[in-house]
Amino acid sequence: MLTAAFRILLNEGAHALTPQRVHRETGLARTTVYRNWPTRAHLMTAMLERATGNQDIPDFIDDLEHDLTVAVASLIFRFNERPLRPLFGALVEHGRHEGSERGSSGTEHLDDLAAQYIDGVLAPIRRAIEDGVRRGDLAISNADTALLDLCGPLLAKHVLLGQPTTDADGEEVTGRFLTRYRA
Repeated sequence: MLTAAFRILLNEGAHALTPQRVHRETGLARTTVYRNWPTRAHLMTAMLERATGNQDIPDFIDDLEHDLTVAVASLIFRFNERPLRPLFGALVEHGRHEGSERGSSGTEHLDDLAAQYIDGVLAPIRRAIEDGVRRGDLAISNADTALLDLCGPLLAKHVLLGQPTTDADGEEVTGRFLTRYRA
């Protein structure tokens, strides 16, 4: 069922992701679909729960350049192999229509899951940065700003421009980051 829901999301957008549409796509009984996923928020929550359940944390060796490279490679892998872009798009679209669903069961949980998903995607990079600051390898006053400096170009390329991100992109942003912040 979630595979069908994700296919609808990819091909038609979040506005098309409704229990009725999932029923038509899957052939599941309407009562089954509505009992388990009565709203778009419930469907998106189920998809986010599936996506957040398997967030890989890379192995670090306490070497700044290695750890950042591995963390950025993990992000690029997620961009290319996991449903990051369509889920971000769906979350943005859901946010635009949130007023009509606010107060409906599942919307607040969806917001929490979205934050958990995004935090999980960025966790390896945040950890590499925080470890670098703790060891004195990085001269950073605000870890969130540094995180955005490192991830921002990759996120923009992947999410906003819809272009594939490559290992070369990761090496480029990591190099610029190290030039700017290395202690």
